[in-house]
Amino acid sequence: MKALLNCTTSPYDLDRFPSREALLSLLDEFGLDGIELLACDEDPNAIVPKERVIGQHMLYFPYWLDFYRGDEQALIREFGSLDVCERVYGGSTKRALVDRLREDFQKAEYYGAEYVVFHVSDARIEEAMTGKFRHSSAEVIDGTCDLLAEVLSGARYRPLLLLENLWQPGLTFTDPAMTRRLLQGVPYENVGLMLDTGHLFHANETIASQEEGLAYIHRMLDRHGALAGCIRGIHLNQSITGAYAKSMREHPAVLKQTYDERAWQMFEYAFAIDKHCPFTCAGVSGLIERISPEYLTFEFITDGLEQHRALLTEQKRALEQ
Repeated sequence: MKALLNCTTSPYDLDRFPSREALLSLLDEFGLDGIELLACDEDPNAIVPKERVIGQHMLYFPYWLDFYRGDEQALIREFGSLDVCERVYGGSTKRALVDRLREDFQKAEYYGAEYVVFHVSDARIEEAMTGKFRHSSAEVIDGTCDLLAEVLSGARYRPLLLLENLWQPGLTFTDPAMTRRLLQGVPYENVGLMLDTGHLFHANETIASQEEGLAYIHRMLDRHGALAGCIRGIHLNQSITGAYAKSMREHPAVLKQTYDERAWQMFEYAFAIDKHCPFTCAGVSGLIERISPEYLTFEFITDGLEQHRALLTEQKRALEQ
């Protein structure tokens, strides 16, 4: 099993490291094998050690299915105009989305990543906040299979493709039929699952403690039976925010006028739910042993290097109990 640090090429993440050696020192301090990288910006100071990038997290468009299908009326309702939509996706047709994702595969090949991660989910801003969705999980999964078929067509670089669960329509890892539909529908010879433990917490808003969340994960593993063997990576984190999410659904925020303002509202809402805290209750190490993943990513959201170091310390200590 390879233990990894999550990192992006955003200045927000990289500016905390004065040099490549500082990032390497952090990896060595915690005995980490490497990095799961989201390459969203340039790395002008070459902070990211190419040889230590093990995984590449692909870019994530929270809302993309209507764009892929060419549903202009739905897009206008979300973005206000097709011009804004084109700015968001980098083009006016689904080719822009396919090309953006192919660029991610090119980045992964550049870094020599062993695997790439793709989120399987779709929701408009209003849907995410109200919990009332237009598209079913089956629609999102079928759309994902079609999209990935285009992205992967003719690709010479064939890393392990790990599909990640969220808590909106798509792959939630709560319904084995949907999980099977996805795994069987992606036309790729090297595909598996990336189980995000925090995201699975959010699929059950009644969870009120880490212990309850851990028990819920075990129930979903039991429910999936042999399909659980397709989990080849874990994003280890937790956040207990079901009561907050339920309150927001019952009393949804008044959405702003422009798309950019609404997108910022969604950004704040998403990070208020998905906090990415250490998963530290008794039994977490047993969960890792049960799944026996090839890749274990300590996936945290932090404000700086010292906070990240503190959370890594807390998580590593919990796994040693």
